[in-house]
Amino acid sequence: MKPIIFKSSQHDEQFFKELNTRVTTYFKENSISRHGNVNLHIKAVILIGLYLLTWVSILVVESIGMLYLLYAILGMLTIFVALNVAHDAAHATFSSSSRVNNILLYTFDFLGASGYMWKLKHVHSHHPHVNIPNMDGDIKQSNLVRIFPNAPHLNLHKYQYLYMPLLYAFYTLVWLCLRDFKDYFYTDISGKPDIKHPRIEYVKLIVGKLCFVGRMIVLPYMLLPFTLPQILLGFFIFHLGASYTVAMALISAHVGEHSVYPAPDDNGQMHQSWVRHQIVTTCDFATQSSVITHLFGGFNHHIVHHLFPKISHIHYPALTEILVETCQEYDMPYSVNPTLFDALISHLKFLKIRSRRGEQVPYIEM
Repeated sequence: MKPIIFKSSQHDEQFFKELNTRVTTYFKENSISRHGNVNLHIKAVILIGLYLLTWVSILVVESIGMLYLLYAILGMLTIFVALNVAHDAAHATFSSSSRVNNILLYTFDFLGASGYMWKLKHVHSHHPHVNIPNMDGDIKQSNLVRIFPNAPHLNLHKYQYLYMPLLYAFYTLVWLCLRDFKDYFYTDISGKPDIKHPRIEYVKLIVGKLCFVGRMIVLPYMLLPFTLPQILLGFFIFHLGASYTVAMALISAHVGEHSVYPAPDDNGQMHQSWVRHQIVTTCDFATQSSVITHLFGGFNHHIVHHLFPKISHIHYPALTEILVETCQEYDMPYSVNPTLFDALISHLKFLKIRSRRGEQVPYIEM
């Protein structure tokens, strides 16, 4: 596919210049760094500590009910650690030290995923091509769900708003056990299927997966008085907790009833500017909730994240206020769902809209 070229817009460029000036002023006036601060570092220690404590508790638990509860909690904590620590590290914003960020990127590998592949797909595919069909590695879909407006309509799609919430239960299980391997051996990042990965990354992938399975299944089976099927059920419950937690973050930001999926023309030309594209393809949610902000690593302040991916999420609440004010002054679009519940309902409405059979729509959907 041809490289993406965004449309030039004097108005949008002036908006982003003013927004960038105000953001820069915020950091200068408060004498703070754009990277993570002590609050983020303390939060990271607490979340990682809770994760390790929960895992250790699994190894000594005696009640099967408590085993399943701990697996579920560990699944949720897995996502909270990933969003708060590994995600910032992938964007080189957790610390001002590149060495620290590179080390913390291995948090993904410790949690069972591939940090190398996740950064490749998220930072180098999703962010430059957010919501662009066949270019955005995070949004690229299977035939089970119809997301893009020009995607073929299958008979099963008319029920997708009913079955997809159930299939989300398998999201991280498929990711960790299948998708990571598929991405390595059949890579298609931003329409470029010929990416060659360093051999050491294949070694890291296999070693990381073996360590994860050993820690989550083999070791509990060896130490606990439970059968292998009981341990495997606990492992599945772990993925239930992880899958629904990460699904709430991902679908709330990019897959709602007002989501758009603009596509380029045959020459790779987009019909809007880069800054407008980032804004109209992204949606904030629950920005007034400090609990959601801290647990989801600022994912609910997602528009700011896409406009300023080199700034740590710990600063997003203040920057979102600046963004909203500037959007109002320049008559730029800004989408937000007041609560997480509203965002989830919006997603279900989106699935219902895309479930309808009808004529294909123009590539640009505003």
